[in-house]
Amino acid sequence: MVGVVVGCEKTTSAPASVSAAPQPSADLEPGGAFLKYAVGMRDSRPGVKFTVGAAQFCGYSSQQLTGTFQGPSGTFDFADRLAHIWTNTKKYLVAIQLQGPAGAAGFDAAKSTLMQEFAVVIP
Repeated sequence: MVGVVVGCEKTTSAPASVSAAPQPSADLEPGGAFLKYAVGMRDSRPGVKFTVGAAQFCGYSSQQLTGTFQGPSGTFDFADRLAHIWTNTKKYLVAIQLQGPAGAAGFDAAKSTLMQEFAVVIP
């Protein structure tokens, strides 16, 4: 897992964080993998409300989820960029996740940058 802290702070809250990690999708097709991710998110984030949109991605299926959820210190905004990556031997669901305190300065700019297409290198 890769973690990066972005300059997206509210004066009384911690900075937003970004993580990207390949998640084996149990050899599900893209629709099933996206659904499994959304169900897991619903079960792990209290009061989550989100919208799902298709995201263009060169040759791979991709979605973007954006919304809010309740954390221990208040409401958080989030944006998740999902890509279903297949290889000759396995399928993966790659999730780029951005979250931060609701209304945090810089969140929208970070979201715009991080939710764009990204490079996929398969050795």
